[in-house]
Parts: sequence; C-alpha cells; structure tokens
Amino acid sequence: MAGAFYFFLGDMNNLMSKTKLNKEIQAKKISSAEMSKVQYTSNGSGGAYIDWIKVELNQNEINNIVDWINSASASDITELNQIPSNTSISAGIVFRLNTRKEIRIQYDLENIYITRTDIRFGRVIYIINQENLKDFFDKQLKGFYFGEDKVKIP
Repeated sequence: MAGAFYFFLGDMNNLMSKTKLNKEIQAKKISSAEMSKVQYTSNGSGGAYIDWIKVELNQNEINNIVDWINSASASDITELNQIPSNTSISAGIVFRLNTRKEIRIQYDLENIYITRTDIRFGRVIYIINQENLKDFFDKQLKGFYFGEDKVKIP
C-alpha cells in the first residue's frame, strides 16, 4: 500500500512539474520583445563573416509566438537541465516581462529551446515541439547560410 501511495505521489509530482513548464504567457505582460538571427556570408577569400542581425517583431508576430507556445501540450515539452553545449543557435527571441523576468526562445534549426525565469525559482529550460513556431523561425532564416535556406547536415 505504501509503495502504491509513493508511486502515485511520484506521478503527481512529475505531472505538476510538466504543467508548470507550460505556464501560460500573457502577451500584455511582455514589456519588450527582441529577436536576432545569424547570417553567414563569404568574405571573398574562402572565409566567412558571421553577423547577428536584429529583427523587428510586430505585435501580431508577438501574439502568434505567445499563442504557439501556450498551445503546446505537456507531451510537446521536454525539460532539460541545460541547453546542450554542442548546440549552435541560429535565431533567438527574448520576451522581457513587466515583472523583470524573461522568456528566452532559441532555435538551432532542429530544436526550439525555451529558458524561462518566470516559473519556479531560478530558471527552467525545456525543448518545445511546436511546428508553427519552427516554421516562423525557418522563414526568418531563409537564405541565411551563404544564400542557402538551411544548413544541410548529412
């Protein structure tokens, strides 16, 4: 009986942990939004320039991003202890909240990493599987790699 009770509590803690990861973002609480993306260009002698370019987000885009993140189910979210060290971020968005907290969204052409300081104590990091958000980043990155749409990884 005690084992069954412990198992039940363990499951409840896991469920509550995942639920808290998907805490709803309220667009009206975003005080600023910044986006940047990387661009690779040739320097003419076989080398490359890597520039970070600022992207202005309009209110409609901000609302869409918030809606896409909020629509993710618990099964679309995987909590991480940290973003893997071999990750090469190609684009990112930072939502600064009125509460002096932030939501950082980073994309590496494969995964979308979200780091939040508005959940629990400290920061929370997770991967979110959200096709609309991935498509948004892919469109923003069109032609970013020496004129190509994406880095082709064998």
